[in-house]
Amino acid sequence: MRSVAREKVFKYLFSRLFNQTDEGLFAVLCKDLSDDDKNFAGKLFNIVTNSEGRYTEEITKLSQNFKFNRIFAADKCALSIGMAELDGFPETPKAVVIDEAVKLAAKFSTEKSADFVNGILAEYAKNKK
Repeated sequence: MRSVAREKVFKYLFSRLFNQTDEGLFAVLCKDLSDDDKNFAGKLFNIVTNSEGRYTEEITKLSQNFKFNRIFAADKCALSIGMAELDGFPETPKAVVIDEAVKLAAKFSTEKSADFVNGILAEYAKNKK
């Protein structure tokens, strides 16, 4: 299920913010996924890591009243995953991508994070047209 795969990517990205990169951890997190979901998670992860600088710029630009370093780490991860999926998986409806990122923020971040992530990703998706 892609929701579970997204969560695995989220957990790995969040871990990387605080620890040295451990490629083995990603494999351990994804070991119980189906082959399709492993492929999805791997592609999503690669898009995020290859576009980190651009996503940081986009988040900074779209979060007008927040400095990037003041945004919760979990929100940054959810936003990066949402942006990567909007960029790399055009067959997935934008509303689904945004909803999934909002669910990650709601589960792993603050009470207000879901609204914040929703607003940023909605604007990002609108600007992609």
